[in-house]
Amino acid sequence: MARLSLSTVVPVGPHSLRPFTPESLAAIEQRMVEEAARQQRNKEMEIEEPERKPRGDLEAGKNLPLIYGDPPPEVIGIPLEDLDPYYSDKKTFIVLNKGKSIFRFSATPALYLLSPFNVIRRGAIKVLIHSYPAERGERRGPGEAEAGGGGG
Repeated sequence: MARLSLSTVVPVGPHSLRPFTPESLAAIEQRMVEEAARQQRNKEMEIEEPERKPRGDLEAGKNLPLIYGDPPPEVIGIPLEDLDPYYSDKKTFIVLNKGKSIFRFSATPALYLLSPFNVIRRGAIKVLIHSYPAERGERRGPGEAEAGGGGG
């Protein structure tokens, strides 16, 4: 019989998008300890559990599912707690861009120096997730000349 835990029940709607804070990281670390203890206990008792898998609709690169609604503008471009229960005991966080695409990042220190809360790292994430399309169709293909350009 499958066991339903609180970590598998995901709240939906824009209110479920919570900023990733040092407290969030501490909670993940606590869940990691609890999960390791649970796995050890199950191994000793020879209890086999079904393999956990990430949710397909919350994969990195996909858009935020409609069930979460429109994210408020203040959560765009900032680290958020991961919505996928599979990652509840893994050091990860997500960031949404303006197009509601999901980007997943490791919460371990980058280069062993930059925590997920470091200003430099947060700035790099903002640059990474934002796309800068050309304005009003100004993008040209190869070999296309600039309109009205005089050459000579």
